[in-house]
Amino acid sequence: MPAKYQGTETIEGKTVLITGANTGIGKETARELAKRGGRIILACRNVEKGEEARKEIVEETKNEDVVVQELDLSSFESIQKFAKNFNENEIRLDILINNAGVMACPKMLTKDGLEMQIGTNHFGHFMLTNLLLNKLKACSPSRIINLSSLAHSMGTIKWDDINSEKNYGEWAAYGQSKLANILHCLELTNRLKGEL
Repeated sequence: MPAKYQGTETIEGKTVLITGANTGIGKETARELAKRGGRIILACRNVEKGEEARKEIVEETKNEDVVVQELDLSSFESIQKFAKNFNENEIRLDILINNAGVMACPKMLTKDGLEMQIGTNHFGHFMLTNLLLNKLKACSPSRIINLSSLAHSMGTIKWDDINSEKNYGEWAAYGQSKLANILHCLELTNRLKGEL
């Protein structure tokens, strides 16, 4: 098992946005970054659970600059509303952590008619990232972190059935969404070289 990172760097004066930060990896990431200072924004679909996480993180870290904002990555309307509000009201965005996701769920559709896993895990974060790019560029050097999974290695992009309408397998759809995350990262690296 790898050793836990022991660095003591701080992020004072920086703003970090973490999607799906009320539970799991997102919450632990928020907790650790809150210890290091800076403004931490928990972007959560469930604001009530986000507030519970925020209170716990503030109590433990003593960082009062931890806030919750509503964001449902399965809804383009929610993403656009969130990004508009963020761009108008937040001064900085130094680190964007695209963490939220759904895994191996029964076949469902997003509010916009996309298969839930590709819609939330990939297209939701793709749209969010693009809507926040100017803010990230203005705060260079900045970072975009897309969480994926080893499931990407089992994934195949089904160009002729991206929405899994012909054939749905919950793990195949998850693997496709995680592979899409990796491909998104590679393309961002190529397109934004020298800009972030």
